[in-house]
Amino acid sequence: MKRPAAQEALERLVARGPPGGSGKGESLRGRKLVVQMVQTHQPNGAPSFVERLDAFDLAASAGFALPPIMIYGDDVTHVITERGVANLLRCRSMQEREAALRAVAGDTEFGRRQSPDVGDDLRRRGIVMFPADLGIDVATATRHWLAARTIDDLVTASGGLYAPPAKFRARAAKPNATTVARA
Repeated sequence: MKRPAAQEALERLVARGPPGGSGKGESLRGRKLVVQMVQTHQPNGAPSFVERLDAFDLAASAGFALPPIMIYGDDVTHVITERGVANLLRCRSMQEREAALRAVAGDTEFGRRQSPDVGDDLRRRGIVMFPADLGIDVATATRHWLAARTIDDLVTASGGLYAPPAKFRARAAKPNATTVARA
């Protein structure tokens, strides 16, 4: 059975690794691998990409030493949106990281504040990848193309790089009255 194109694309992405590395995540030792998947707009229509997080204002008004943020930007290695993938490990500066995020931010105010030339340069250098760069035809792509449909599938697709806590792993489904009645 042929593997889905998305799974092959994920394997190519993991195999590339950061510049100077030999691939397969070898140069990721001692670093966190955090992949953030987000739609460019939230269900209520608000943009997911903004110039400044509200958490900074909250920290200042409440006197917090640090803003209450779950994942700090320095820890994020890849950002995936419906527009494309930003491989932040390949970025050489904070400005380049910002430019890569703008390239995958889609039709948001944050994304529109970048010259197309900058995005094209990041794409040529493999920092930003759009579906076509990964062999994905968006006209025919469906959820059936997903490389991973469960946490266990993610572990397998990552070649063991992703090791989630046991509570997130697949659990045997317990039949309930609804599933028994439908059977």
